[in-house]
Amino acid sequence: MLSVIIPNLDSPIIDKVVASIQAQTAHDAIREIIVVGQDRHALVPADVTFLRTEKPVSAAVARNLGAKHAMGELLLFVDADCLMHPTTVERLLPCHTKRPRAVCGGISPEGQSYWTRCDNLLVFADFLSTSPPGTREFLPSLNFSLPRELFLHVGGFDETFPGAAGEDLDLSLRLREAGHELYFEPHASIAHHHRRTSRREVWEHLRSFGRIHVRVARTRPALQASRILRLPMNSTALIMAAALPLACLDMIGLFATRPALHPYLSALPGMAWAKAGWYWGVAEGLGTAVKAQ
Repeated sequence: MLSVIIPNLDSPIIDKVVASIQAQTAHDAIREIIVVGQDRHALVPADVTFLRTEKPVSAAVARNLGAKHAMGELLLFVDADCLMHPTTVERLLPCHTKRPRAVCGGISPEGQSYWTRCDNLLVFADFLSTSPPGTREFLPSLNFSLPRELFLHVGGFDETFPGAAGEDLDLSLRLREAGHELYFEPHASIAHHHRRTSRREVWEHLRSFGRIHVRVARTRPALQASRILRLPMNSTALIMAAALPLACLDMIGLFATRPALHPYLSALPGMAWAKAGWYWGVAEGLGTAVKAQ
């Protein structure tokens, strides 16, 4: 049986998110839906478990609280801005029958504004609903499942990560280091309706990812070979100056190697802009590391 856990910070569509879960073709496999956090719009349905926190908490804290309360053998973490395809759970469950592993479903970028789509395509380039299934080096947590026993065994999400960035990368790497497979099933899909609709919001989102990347890479061996982290620690100005050319080169490589991105060629300029924000975040993260030494 499955426990669905949703961290919520006043999502204006949390009721629709819950409704998409309740409408699953494999609804009988869902033991409970747990929403954790804040709900100032009063949209959390009365027929789900709502763990209200006294103050806003990070996604990591909210997910861990939900997992401690959950009774299902499997945990499915879904973000409060994600609408499930009706067959998501049905497609997901067979992925867990052979061995304990973590599984991420696909993300659909259809029907979204330009900057919303750019953000989704860049962050989830390897996790589109049209991408091939198989193992991945890490899994995002917006549509993420694993056995509850495994989640607790590796210590859950690291609650020192603020907001909603980096905690899923850290957990993925810990799972890999413990010898567990990270698997991607594209047909267990969701539509991610985040609220980043301008180029500045998307830039800031990827900038935060860049800073977090440096933090995680300094402690997790799997990321320490990253080319950007092999630069001298005092290279922040150089990285910022070269951010856009580096980002353009990255996007050319990304589109050349990811056929699932080819229908979205018009998003390439916006994705390059956002990736330049990521490089700025990396530069800032390296600068912070230098100051801390």
